[in-house]
Amino acid sequence: MARRNGSLTLTESVFSELRTDILSGRLSPGSPLMPGELKIRFDVSIAVVREALTRLAAQGLAKQSPNYGFTVMTLSKSDLEDIIEARKINEGAALRLSISKGDILWESNIIALQHQLEQTPEYSQNDKTRISDDWSLLHSKFHRTLIEACDNQILLDICDRLWNMSELYRSWSVPRDNNRPIANEHKALMQAALDRDINNAVDLFNTHIQLTIDILIDYD
Repeated sequence: MARRNGSLTLTESVFSELRTDILSGRLSPGSPLMPGELKIRFDVSIAVVREALTRLAAQGLAKQSPNYGFTVMTLSKSDLEDIIEARKINEGAALRLSISKGDILWESNIIALQHQLEQTPEYSQNDKTRISDDWSLLHSKFHRTLIEACDNQILLDICDRLWNMSELYRSWSVPRDNNRPIANEHKALMQAALDRDINNAVDLFNTHIQLTIDILIDYD
């Protein structure tokens, strides 16, 4: 396997690589996650693999059943609608708190991430129908940074799980839409946060994720 970051434990490294494989679409919904095969792939113990799989299940990216073991999570359209509704409630609350509490460092991080996101190609160079790993990572960091000043770890954990579940669906269903001004959506959301315009920021966030679900449902 690829050389691990020295700051990561074996479990964190395996978890991170599997998470990327799932969210990038390299592991499809319903795919089995066989501990024996993963043990060989990552050159780690079964205990490490099982701990990583348990973390994936806790974040909504995998599920465990007595008969089939671990598999990549599958989601229906109704699941996605429920997830987006829950994101509006929880992420909206976190955004309100974050904007009210965020400091200058928080502002600087948002500006830097929005700039990086805008300058990064959205689609993979190898497969123009798939979101690129780099863009997907920056997209996740941008949205996470917007809410992380809320200073409520329980709320952030809920938001992280809902984000992962919605990204799982999007990674397998998103059509290429060159007409969507998504960079402008992110810029407007950033500016509302920096202006401390809480109501506008939440409205923009809700519109942003609702547009995504509308595109996915229309596409399917």
